[in-house]
Amino acid sequence: MKKLLLSTLLSLFSLGFMAQVVVSGVSPQSIVGGYEFAIQTHPGWPGGQDNGTWGLALDFNVPGTFIQAEIQLTDDDALGMNAQGNPYSASGCGAQLNDLTGKIAVVFRYDGVDDNPATTAADGPDNCTFATKALNCQLAGAIAVIVVNRDDQLNLSMTGGDTQLPPPYVGTDVTIPVVMLKNIDGEAIVAALQNGPVEMFIGNKTGAFLNDISISSNSTLGPKAGMVHSLLAQNGSEFNFDIGTRIYNPGALDQNNVSLNVKVINPSGTEVYNNDILNLSIVSGDSIDISPVDVNSLPNFSLSNYPIGTYKVIYTAYLGGVDDYSNDNVVEFSFTVNDSIYSYAAADSATNLIGATAFATPNPFEGTFSACTVIKDPNAGRVAVTGLYFAAQTNANTDPLNGQEMILQLWEWNDVFSDLNDPSFPAPGADWNLVDIATRSYYFPNTGDFEGKFVFGSFQTPIVLSNNQRYMACVQTSSPDIRIGYGDQNYTWNTDFYLQPLFPVESGLVYYATGFGSDFPSAVGIGLIDKNNIGLSETNFISGMAYPNPANDKVTVSIEGEGVASLNATDITGKTVMTNSINLVGGKSDVTIASLESGIYIFNVTLENGKTAQFNVVKK
Repeated sequence: MKKLLLSTLLSLFSLGFMAQVVVSGVSPQSIVGGYEFAIQTHPGWPGGQDNGTWGLALDFNVPGTFIQAEIQLTDDDALGMNAQGNPYSASGCGAQLNDLTGKIAVVFRYDGVDDNPATTAADGPDNCTFATKALNCQLAGAIAVIVVNRDDQLNLSMTGGDTQLPPPYVGTDVTIPVVMLKNIDGEAIVAALQNGPVEMFIGNKTGAFLNDISISSNSTLGPKAGMVHSLLAQNGSEFNFDIGTRIYNPGALDQNNVSLNVKVINPSGTEVYNNDILNLSIVSGDSIDISPVDVNSLPNFSLSNYPIGTYKVIYTAYLGGVDDYSNDNVVEFSFTVNDSIYSYAAADSATNLIGATAFATPNPFEGTFSACTVIKDPNAGRVAVTGLYFAAQTNANTDPLNGQEMILQLWEWNDVFSDLNDPSFPAPGADWNLVDIATRSYYFPNTGDFEGKFVFGSFQTPIVLSNNQRYMACVQTSSPDIRIGYGDQNYTWNTDFYLQPLFPVESGLVYYATGFGSDFPSAVGIGLIDKNNIGLSETNFISGMAYPNPANDKVTVSIEGEGVASLNATDITGKTVMTNSINLVGGKSDVTIASLESGIYIFNVTLENGKTAQFNVVKK
């Protein structure tokens, strides 16, 4: 495998593969398994950054360095419940009443609610720094801390900060490991405490188990996109991808009966790819690659045709006998063939829209920030770009998104290079040969809640793409308080193998080809339509959206227009499911969707002057 050696822009977090470092449930059976986690900003974690705000006695880069112990919920005697329904007393912000000696302490993250609007900052009894939580637990005897996030995202690595304890305590006095779990996972392990002791494992599992193999999404080839337009995937010659992974043996014993199975499941649940490699041998502490350029290989994946819907790609590594730690033997990817979006972020299984699992901004903020998506396809001339899909959030305690401006851009990327290792590839800070094809300002409407929700901003007219031309679509903000959505499909091996730029980042007008990292794809979706389905010279596209989205029985359509308009709604297969006439007053009209089944729908609204708007609506 060729290794990618490029500078990347530092992000606020590190969610990549942790070099055999895991957070895992040991007992009871209901919580057994590996959990996604975020870490302290400290080099004691593999790949961890160091901003000087933490101390850490353990070095999880060292094989076999781990903590395994019972967990205990903290108690500082604060009264009341937070916005998530958890006790303030378990925030870790005060001196502990209970003895945490030898335990992994569990605390809840600040709930994000300003309990005193008259002040400039939230001041609830759970609003303290991560270092404060950790040091209070450490002083009570805890050997590690699990922070339960307030939502199901892991969108930061934790900086220590001031401890808010009396002098001389500082953040670097914290010497125990601190990890963060998603809310859904943290709540599950806390709930299990009601039935008895709960034991967790945190650390580097290399050598910790006798018989143990593993695979990681960081070292596995996945689909070339998370969402691909059907006109770019009409058969296997147009859309295909290689199959490959690296199987590790972190166990203490050599293994001589290791196998790998790879399956692809189509939208109807049918296996359309199923291949194995059997009887591989891997010595303890080593690994073996299965890839098209290695001795061990599997056929690439392609189909004669691709029905609309989501496909699952499942890698499974297994031993001939019992695997003592089987929580990391499976890696899954997905890709969705659809008629409206091209994106590297995978589709959300509940909504079929792009999935934004985190929101990011550069650190430090340099005046502008763009999250981008690159598209280059030999059949791109079949489609036209109508606009961009994206989601954004504001940082805590800032104004909402209402009225905020985002700049939507479509560039021709005319630098000539073969791949990321080409000496002609433009370096960060160099002038990239970008030609502006379309630019528009998108303003979030002044009414409604758009935090973290996908919106669609259209260009004035559709732009027909050219075959084999590289394009870059970007969503830009000049506000340091706005974070743009990112997905969770891992493209690390894809980037190393195919060596193509996928989702660059712009910061302070400097472009970084691999963005925040290849395991962190932008959730900026390129809106595409069949160029033959519209009169390109006659039709003007205008901005439109619906809220709330997802919705139950009714949505409010918001469009840059007035008066009577026709509404046509189709499902993701293109079937018309609803037609209606609406009257826009102040650019808005309420639409009843109670008759629609749960799913994703494309709303096409046409004004009397011929201008049209297109956007997605998700029915719960």
